[in-house]
Amino acid sequence: MNKFQGGDMPECTVQLWFNKQRVKKSGNASLYLQLIVDAEHEQVRLKKLEWPADKFDWSKKALLPRFKDDPDYLTYVAVAERERAKYWKVVMNFLQRDVPFTLSDIFREVNLYQDGHQFCAFMENAIRARQKTQVKKDMIKGSTANGPHRTSLKIFRAFLNDQDLEIIQIDSELLRRFAEYLSKTMGEPGVWVKIQNIKSYLSYAARNKVAVNPDYKNFTMTLEEKEPVWLEEDEVGKLMELYKNPDLGEEHRRNLRAFLFACFTGLRISDLKRWNKDWLKGDSIVFEPQKKKKSIQAKRIVRIPIIPAAEQFIADLKEQTFELPVDQVYNRGLKALAPMAGIDKNLTSHVARHTFATWMAMLGSKTIFISSLLGHRSPRTTERYTHVAEKYLGYEMMKLQNKFGGKDPTQ
Repeated sequence: MNKFQGGDMPECTVQLWFNKQRVKKSGNASLYLQLIVDAEHEQVRLKKLEWPADKFDWSKKALLPRFKDDPDYLTYVAVAERERAKYWKVVMNFLQRDVPFTLSDIFREVNLYQDGHQFCAFMENAIRARQKTQVKKDMIKGSTANGPHRTSLKIFRAFLNDQDLEIIQIDSELLRRFAEYLSKTMGEPGVWVKIQNIKSYLSYAARNKVAVNPDYKNFTMTLEEKEPVWLEEDEVGKLMELYKNPDLGEEHRRNLRAFLFACFTGLRISDLKRWNKDWLKGDSIVFEPQKKKKSIQAKRIVRIPIIPAAEQFIADLKEQTFELPVDQVYNRGLKALAPMAGIDKNLTSHVARHTFATWMAMLGSKTIFISSLLGHRSPRTTERYTHVAEKYLGYEMMKLQNKFGGKDPTQ
């Protein structure tokens, strides 16, 4: 039996126990661990463990041999002690850190630490827990859990040579070495994502009263923000001519239809895939935008006026939707369209949205207006397009300078 009592910390007991009211006809009783924190108590059944009720020392909360040289006695004691130690280790962790705790805190941390205080084991369990939690800050979708998060965990394990390490050992120096390891096989954006994923589980551990080394926060990466790829008027014109080509295959036409519609509305791929003609309200489309990441903020409604250039593409729809394939297939299709139209740019679903926003900025639309059309929560997210427009207009002015003897900026 383990027991703590003293100071300002709660009185805590972890002991072996069985229910005297549920002794079986054989005389055996199922064994439990009983956890008591102040006035709270809970029992945890030790699976498949039974012992004669009359061979239990209630004063010591311990098993007694059933007979002399009982061959199973030491095995049962060892299993019970191993389980008790698992819970008591969590209790001692709270006590050593002088962190107040409750019974639910103990159970939560034991569930996260099924394989001990090791980071990879913790992250594996936490990935499952975050898909089921009701805490909005911790929620993740199954696609996020089984995609980028598990990939990051797999790569981190490879970095550790398939070993594991205590959570408290992860500091800024270890993350720096992990970043160097990642940079050998991927670009800076990929490294940044993997580092952020690992750090997010260290933050999750800290929120759940798990001891972490705060030094891990000192390792930061700043991505150089790249200008968004967008299409100029003549490039969109080439795509529209391609769309009118009767020899264009139906699959290409489907992808191009959605892309051009997004160029004139700014819809992101997730909303294009959800498109329904019921969104049409008069001369606008009205809908609730949806991003892949779960949002913890209030829902919002976006209203986008429909211009004739956009109407022609929804008029061609055979069904209520654009019938788009999965994102990867759609983007591969867009990539194939660029050379067909004579465009030397890598087309993706994002390029259409960037094109719409940049055009609006070049037309002099206010940032807050563009932000509302794009469904951004903050106008600051939209400012990048204003900067691109300003740079582009400056470049156009240099063409005027060239007419008066200046150097051609394209040379």
